Amino acid sequence: MRRLALILAALAIAACGDELDELDPPAPASEEGGAHNFDVVRVATGLNRPVWVGAAPGDPGALWVLEQPGRVVRLADGRRTRLLDMSDQVLTGAEQGLLGIAFHPDFATTGRLFLHWSDRRGDTRVAEFRARPDHTLEPRPIRQLLMVDQPEENHNGGQLAFGPDDRLYLGLGDGGGAFDPRVTAQDPQNLLGKLIAADVDAPMPRWKVVLTGLRNPWRFWFDPALGEIWIGDVGQDEVEEIDRVPLELDEPPKNLGWSAFEGTRRIGGHELDRGGELVWPVAVYGHGEGGGCSVTGGLVYGGGRLPGMVRRYVYGDYCAGTLWSLRGAPQGRVEDLRRERANVPLLAHIGTDSDGELVFASGAGDVYLAVPPAGS
Repeated sequence: MRRLALILAALAIAACGDELDELDPPAPASEEGGAHNFDVVRVATGLNRPVWVGAAPGDPGALWVLEQPGRVVRLADGRRTRLLDMSDQVLTGAEQGLLGIAFHPDFATTGRLFLHWSDRRGDTRVAEFRARPDHTLEPRPIRQLLMVDQPEENHNGGQLAFGPDDRLYLGLGDGGGAFDPRVTAQDPQNLLGKLIAADVDAPMPRWKVVLTGLRNPWRFWFDPALGEIWIGDVGQDEVEEIDRVPLELDEPPKNLGWSAFEGTRRIGGHELDRGGELVWPVAVYGHGEGGGCSVTGGLVYGGGRLPGMVRRYVYGDYCAGTLWSLRGAPQGRVEDLRRERANVPLLAHIGTDSDGELVFASGAGDVYLAVPPAGS
């Protein structure tokens, strides 16, 4: 009986693999040429591996920056102020360090914010901090919210953001190693390789899985007007992908496919959890296309200085500094995918200033601002 059960199990796995091989995913958007919707100008330099740049609610005219070794810096009126130095609590590596920040919806009045970092053991930590009236931060967390063991030093994810449901979201990579060797991304009981969320206003916040099948989500962005999320998920050896996913929280977590698929390419020997709907990427690019190697997800532009960018999603590549923009289309697809003329070396993050204008963090130590293209 045991031998028969093993044979039946092997047949079931083989059948599942054959079925996945026969899937016919929709073709991702193709690049349609170049565009010159904006230029970039450097507005700060000499930072230490900045991985995030953006505006804090209630602090107009200033930019906040995360430095990967563990510092939060404020840039305003030509001055640079260190708001927090937690480098003694942070392990910094190629993909480890202080990786994410999110401001509570009531930050302007309460000073509540949240940080994600790699602790001295290399494991994931998320905690709540408090800002003082002068914007400096209390040096120690108010409370710890999450600790996750990390088996490797890469694929830590990093993004923290509040969603349209006012929950705090965190993107976690699959735990590292090539081709998800621990099969975490397709394991619904494991937080690695997932997008997770928690109600931080609850007395005892509980993290719940929202999306599965992620390899290393390096930046995501919510579009509250359409109730969806855009994700840049870093690929393995060949394909970088952009995902556009509706937030349907009353349904089982949707599955972005890793490690059964890299982009739309089938990976043999890797199975797919069938607990949620499989969602295909809307845009991909290969590692041979202009030297790309690691996607940096972006956002849909909503500022006022760049008319050619209105309602266009912008994203780029860390290695090549290439920037692309595209427009959302019906049925959750995209169109008019174009390579922008502007380039940001070592592109680590795309954010906005307090006016909604695009800002970019470069791992080389610089911050850039998007401006109207020359001659416009």
